[in-house]
Amino acid sequence: MNKRYYSETVVPIESPFGFIPGKETARDFTFDKENRFKDYLLEKDGNSYDISLDDNGQWYFFTSFECDTLDEVKLSRQIFRPPYLKGEKLELVDLLEKLNISPLYEGHDKAYGHILSLVHEMDSIPAFEQARLANYDGNDDPTIIKKIHFIENEYKGEKTRFISGFETRSFATVTENEFYAKEIHLPGNARTYLKLFIYFSRYGTLPSQQMMPRFLGNLWASTQSLNTAANPALYKEEIIE
Repeated sequence: MNKRYYSETVVPIESPFGFIPGKETARDFTFDKENRFKDYLLEKDGNSYDISLDDNGQWYFFTSFECDTLDEVKLSRQIFRPPYLKGEKLELVDLLEKLNISPLYEGHDKAYGHILSLVHEMDSIPAFEQARLANYDGNDDPTIIKKIHFIENEYKGEKTRFISGFETRSFATVTENEFYAKEIHLPGNARTYLKLFIYFSRYGTLPSQQMMPRFLGNLWASTQSLNTAANPALYKEEIIE
């Protein structure tokens, strides 16, 4: 598997201060209504950081990290520092403290995450490694679920797979398509799909009528323990050996 991972994270936060409206952009027709999310910028020390407000009044902090190992991927979404990680470098925790942003504690110490891995050949990546990505597991985490749930598309012979984490507030995109990864996913889809995911996870509804988001919503529902609405015909399973 490619040893460069791209972690897009979002943290529900208390109301921030000192933000300004984000730059005007064309309407994103992914969403079924305008202003499902209103985007703003938080500026500090010459840097700008992305925050958003959803139409239920909840604020979010968005950021991304490049990671070289699965252990870095795992730590990239820590929003609180537990005692057992006292000596570890936790970039997201440090950034939130630097910006004086307070995470909204919801009984979970991790941000919502969407991880990307660009690979040479999908079929050469074992299912257990794909599961680690989707679940944001490190190398030493035990395997609990013995299968993965995913949807897959193919364009000009190159596969892209979207894999849902199991009750982990996370999911993964693994792709052979370098153009998709660098020109479509990282500039836009990574954040857009994460917005859909957090809205779906928090409110139990998908704020889109578009085909791909609907497929993703069904996939995410299939790995929620209290959700029985998923249609097994719309996703695939692969057993972890």
